[in-house]
Amino acid sequence: MTEDGSPWPWWSVPQAFVWIVTRSESQVVRAASRRTTASLRRLTGIRSLSVPEEVPVTLAAAPDELAQAWQARRIALYGREWGKGPSRSIPRRGDLCLRDHHGEVCLGDRSLYFDTRRFWSNLSVRADDCRRCWPPPVNQTPRTSRRLTAARRPTDREVLALIEQKRKEFRAERKKAGRDVLLRAAMNHFGLPQKVVLAIWNSEPRDRKGGRPRKTKTG
Repeated sequence: MTEDGSPWPWWSVPQAFVWIVTRSESQVVRAASRRTTASLRRLTGIRSLSVPEEVPVTLAAAPDELAQAWQARRIALYGREWGKGPSRSIPRRGDLCLRDHHGEVCLGDRSLYFDTRRFWSNLSVRADDCRRCWPPPVNQTPRTSRRLTAARRPTDREVLALIEQKRKEFRAERKKAGRDVLLRAAMNHFGLPQKVVLAIWNSEPRDRKGGRPRKTKTG
């Protein structure tokens, strides 16, 4: 969620995969910290949408679904060429595919020599583009900021516990676990504005690197 409680306008490509499969905003939020297709398979509760009007899409088929929509100009993909520089709209080519590469989903050549050909990383899509291409069921009401506000707000202790849990998970997967990454994970998990999560973060003494909580000496 953004600072004012509205949905994020951008999704990562793994989040887009989850939307294509489930059409569930809550499942998309759960996938916020996932960077690869392989990591999505470890998420529980990711089930294909089953409605009479549409053939279900599996998680394995989602990358091709997204790539085909991009090639057909139904959506735009944004990323960093060669993993460097600013994020820009990626020019369309029919011989590219989405695949896990160096710990994230990248767009590049189908050959085995992925590193030697032009590729794009840090991929993102507009959330509204995904909702338009793969609309939710007619009887599904989108989550609103009012609903989120009406839900019970977590305690500071619960937020800090979640942050510490995510820090350990990221470290175990050898991923970056800096402040911004951990704040985003807590914001997405609880649906809290950035300023609220940041205030909770700042209330806890940290080590010199600003990451792990510093243990206070007693006695």
